[in-house]
Amino acid sequence: MDSDYLIFISHIPYVSSEKSQEYLKILKTLISSCSKNYRSHLLSPYSITINREFLGIPSSTKTALLSIFYLEESIIEWNIPFQLSYVLLHGEISSSISKKTSLRLMGEGISKARETLEKKKGTQPRILFQIKSQKLSAQFNRLFMVLDSLISGWNQKDFSLISDMLKNENNEEVAIKYRKNRSQIWKRRKTLKISEYKALKQVILDLI
Repeated sequence: MDSDYLIFISHIPYVSSEKSQEYLKILKTLISSCSKNYRSHLLSPYSITINREFLGIPSSTKTALLSIFYLEESIIEWNIPFQLSYVLLHGEISSSISKKTSLRLMGEGISKARETLEKKKGTQPRILFQIKSQKLSAQFNRLFMVLDSLISGWNQKDFSLISDMLKNENNEEVAIKYRKNRSQIWKRRKTLKISEYKALKQVILDLI
């Protein structure tokens, strides 16, 4: 009998053939780290399935949100040269749910999630929600569109600084690490809209 679950699916949207294996190796490490971090909150762990895609079954929308932020901030911290595209939706799964892997998940929901991810157009959010609550889905889609505009505006050469700013509010300590003065770090924090990112993140997490 089919059962309805939250399905979290993601992939690297664009990969050149010469970078494919390198990016897949990075993705495997990233997904393994995320799965370990939220192990107790995943009905089925995030697993690489086909090509450059992974999927899993989070126990709640909150877990999915935290996973997205973990992945996005790890990409910055680890200086990873690609972005991920995500879909979170409710759908039916006909196969049994395994705590060890999501590789054998099947059902109408899995097919729909994969199709939605593959057919996503450039005009749609990079992070797309189609959960049971249409109102909440719309709110998440709007908020993540704004959040993505902040993230996409960050240059990879600044990732190390951005990661440290996200983790440390003390401008003096960050300045020492980068051989800058406190005023320079304050200005960079303002320019990179670090406070805006953190505020928006909290608004998103507070919705549920």
